[in-house]
Amino acid sequence: MAMLARILIGGLIGLVGGGALGYYGKCSSGTCPLTANPYRGALIGAILGALLGWAFAATGKSADQTSSITTVTTEEFDRQVLEANKPVLVDFFATWCLPCKKLAPTMEKLAQEYHGRINVVKVDGDQSPQLIQRYRIFGYPMALLFSHGVETARWDGARRAGEYRRALDAAVGE
Repeated sequence: MAMLARILIGGLIGLVGGGALGYYGKCSSGTCPLTANPYRGALIGAILGALLGWAFAATGKSADQTSSITTVTTEEFDRQVLEANKPVLVDFFATWCLPCKKLAPTMEKLAQEYHGRINVVKVDGDQSPQLIQRYRIFGYPMALLFSHGVETARWDGARRAGEYRRALDAAVGE
């Protein structure tokens, strides 16, 4: 939704700016796309503004959005997951995987909801092929829930938060 809002705002700003440039700029030859007339300026300005809005929306998280999920490496996995004193939800992902990107906000939401009761970590499969092999990860995204070093649940593919919550609630004893 935020992306659509940025595109619309960018288009609106471009519309007003292009229209003003077309009205006040007045190209003497009439061939300049932005300054030939206000209508053409507004149209081209809206298109350029929407494209810029889309480009800024697609750049990722803003500076004030920090993730509470850490990415663990093969070397850190045993200590942070298997030896943890609370349940750990592990999100196996790949940077090129579109369903993984779709699942990321759900994992972030769960990490915030269960903060202090469970840990949520990510494992980049391309960077940790040993873990992919050890836990037989055949596709992305794949989420595993560990409790006291033992795998207690597994989900393949992107799921809704409610499907994870049932197992997480059971793991924390709610």
